[in-house]
Amino acid sequence: MVPACRNHKVGQDLVNTVLSGGYPEPLYRPTWNRRRAWYTNYVTAIIQRDVRDIARIHRLSLMPKLLAILAEYSGQLINYSSVGAAAGLNNVSARTYIGILENLYLLKSLNSWYSNTLKRLVKAPKLQFLDSGLLAALKNIDPERIRRNRALLGPLLESFVYAELLKLASWTDDHFTFSHFRDKDGKEVDFVIEKPGGELVGIEVKAAATVHHRAFSGLRSLAAACGDRFKLGIILCDKDETIRFGNRPAAVPLSPHYGRDLGRILVFTPIMRLRPARSSHVQHGKILP
Repeated sequence: MVPACRNHKVGQDLVNTVLSGGYPEPLYRPTWNRRRAWYTNYVTAIIQRDVRDIARIHRLSLMPKLLAILAEYSGQLINYSSVGAAAGLNNVSARTYIGILENLYLLKSLNSWYSNTLKRLVKAPKLQFLDSGLLAALKNIDPERIRRNRALLGPLLESFVYAELLKLASWTDDHFTFSHFRDKDGKEVDFVIEKPGGELVGIEVKAAATVHHRAFSGLRSLAAACGDRFKLGIILCDKDETIRFGNRPAAVPLSPHYGRDLGRILVFTPIMRLRPARSSHVQHGKILP
């Protein structure tokens, strides 16, 4: 079952938490301008020092521009040719430079989940930044801009959730594979988590507080594609209560169980403790005690 949640972070509290990111240093800066300045200096140091150490590239001066371009692709399918053209790089160089940024743990190309038996799945990777505060700084997003345009929170929230999922997965002894799901009809799931035995969990992230039935279309498509391998589907959203839609997956609040330590988000815990698929423990679409 989906656990009950307490100590919810909703509205402006959630926005502030996401914009703060996961690096400790910016949290000691009291204003958003000072935090943004820290991230700017951090990126400069990474490019000037670490990029030089791990790779010999001829156009180091293009890296800040490339990183800013990639920030606009966060949470989207990535087209290396389009990114390269915008940055003044060819396709091969764009892949190489993006690979360097991945090695520096600034971002990650999330592969698509697919099945050889299904022909209607999109196989392009999806780009995710690994820190929502860095992403906000690169996109020059602050609380006031989000207040005026709530849609700006979406990619930041996705980045935030992805980073917390990776942290939680690293605390377990199991090896989890992360991917995204999208079919030719545009139905998608932000994160698909797979255990070595093949059990799958789908997680969709919504910045809105209102969740409609149609928001579950991607999870339903994933469940249909996976069959019995699909064990749980949830939408994480800016709500203060868990809501089930009949037999469909649930809309669940982003709820930290231990104050600001969002790496221990309560709702993620049972996902990482999926038992082997036995009829006495697991039913389709939910986890039993």
